[in-house]
Amino acid sequence: MKAPIYLVINADDLGRSPSINSAIEYAHRLGILNSASMMAGGEAFGEAVELAKRNPGLSIGLHITLCDGRSVLPHSEIPGLTKKDKNGFFGFFEKSPAKAGLKYWTQRKTLTGQIEAEIEAQFDRLIAAGITPAHVDSHHHLHAHPVIFKALCGAAMKRGVKWMRMPPGPFGEFLNTARGIHFSKIQKIPEWMVFKALEFYNEGAARNMGFQFAQTYGLSHTGRICENYLMRLIPSVKGPVAEIFLHPDLSTQEGKREMEAVMSEKVKKLAGSCGVALAGFEDVKMASERNRR
Repeated sequence: MKAPIYLVINADDLGRSPSINSAIEYAHRLGILNSASMMAGGEAFGEAVELAKRNPGLSIGLHITLCDGRSVLPHSEIPGLTKKDKNGFFGFFEKSPAKAGLKYWTQRKTLTGQIEAEIEAQFDRLIAAGITPAHVDSHHHLHAHPVIFKALCGAAMKRGVKWMRMPPGPFGEFLNTARGIHFSKIQKIPEWMVFKALEFYNEGAARNMGFQFAQTYGLSHTGRICENYLMRLIPSVKGPVAEIFLHPDLSTQEGKREMEAVMSEKVKKLAGSCGVALAGFEDVKMASERNRR
């Protein structure tokens, strides 16, 4: 009998805001969402922890944040990474992932230690809240950055976290997510090429350390995943483990569209009939451990 393809439907940004938390909970309880990545420095982190505890079927990972968000450590401990926001508060990273990535590379000699400390603190905050992460990824995929990737691998290994997202995913799917958005497919090609080069740089070493990677789908900004997209994509995903990630959010039309896509009756029926096994990374980990016995 052919082994099923495990399909992880993962929501990013859990803990970023109450509206995102609510959308993720709806999508899990009423749809096929089975995994979420939590921001340890998110303003709604405490609420997200409670959400995770009352939804034990929702697999939880860590969404490492080093741009466009808040730090866990105080500014005094990572002064090269954070800055004041418009209200004068410390603890906020550079908003632009491109600017953050350039800074972390050009200043890597002085910032690597601070990056390592912040990643450690984000893992520790999740674990101190009673949540053992089943996987790790990052906000805007910044963990693909060579400096961050090395630090993340070290922190994840110490905690037994072996599932990690590896963008960019298949070339065709990457371009398909650009349909109807504010830029052309041609403009997306350089982005895909950068991520592909980073994948080539990172993946071999990470696999040698024991990390595992799902086939990634849905490299997109909020709003590109809809019912039709999932109806086309789900039957064609490649395994043995595939991940479709999205960004549900009740506060935006784009976020609502993505939430509603995984709650669609058509999508739920299709997922139950096309040979994929819906599972969170925690489920995949447990299945892998059973197979090794």
